[in-house]
Amino acid sequence: MGEDKAKVKRDLARRRARRRSGELLRSGCRHNFRACGGWLDRPRYCAYSPGGSRFTIFKSLEDILKVIKFLAPLCASLCLAAGAFAQSQPGNIEALQFQTPKNGMIAQYEAGRKAKIAWHKQKNDSQPLLVSQVISGEHMGTYIVGHFGQHWSDMDNPSVPDDADLAEYMKDIAPYVEKLSSSYYEFLPKVSNPSEDMNAKFIEVITFHIRYAKNDDFRSAIAKVHEANQKLNVPTHYSWHHLVNGGPGGTYVLTFNRANWAAFEDNPAVKPLRDRLREAFGESEATSVIERLNASIESTYSDIIQLRPDLSYMPSK
Repeated sequence: MGEDKAKVKRDLARRRARRRSGELLRSGCRHNFRACGGWLDRPRYCAYSPGGSRFTIFKSLEDILKVIKFLAPLCASLCLAAGAFAQSQPGNIEALQFQTPKNGMIAQYEAGRKAKIAWHKQKNDSQPLLVSQVISGEHMGTYIVGHFGQHWSDMDNPSVPDDADLAEYMKDIAPYVEKLSSSYYEFLPKVSNPSEDMNAKFIEVITFHIRYAKNDDFRSAIAKVHEANQKLNVPTHYSWHHLVNGGPGGTYVLTFNRANWAAFEDNPAVKPLRDRLREAFGESEATSVIERLNASIESTYSDIIQLRPDLSYMPSK
């Protein structure tokens, strides 16, 4: 009897050791244990297979190590290629500075901006620097200076060194600036329908402040609104942006390009929001979206900015 107990203990110990040795390899199949044969007592190993069937059962650790050794160079090559492709695509980060000139020094400030444009041209800067001016609201008179379409990593390797850029700013512009701040926004392409017309004169800006813990409700609601617009082919263009650093949390910005003042008129071809939602999804879903918006939005603020191509820098093609 004592020998039988000892044998059982040895068998259990061996099984625990085998399970520990295969724990890392099998952990990737934890949510698909049926496809892997479950938690196997015998020394078999489960791994993802890029061809044919999703999972492959290996009889020994040596077998899977051979496959890993074979696939490692391929995986490394694919990762490098994916990284290079991602960096070749425009990013979604918008780095903005808000510069308010000193009272009575607008002319000097704009002259300084033009001098800095000449400096960027001299340096063959490859990054556009776009300037606009707030013309309504409490920030009227502030200039917005921004880099758009960036990846975060682009800021580690700017076309013009940061210290040189700062030195030029301090010489040409800083003496005429009363207030300076910066913020970083993320453009949200999945819920936006930006205009391809680059000849806008104004941009209408609506800022949304979202209640604490209501971010997900707001994001899901604007996604539904965008889906309805796409489904109904609504003739309107808009862009959503999310403040990620440099201001209050839960801040979103909705922008509309306007070719002229007449473009601020309501478009009769665009139905009211509730009507669009009802037509696209029915009364129940329309009510749900409206309720999520009403419950998640703390406040809104609107202003208008005027694009200033005369103060902006565009690299030579």
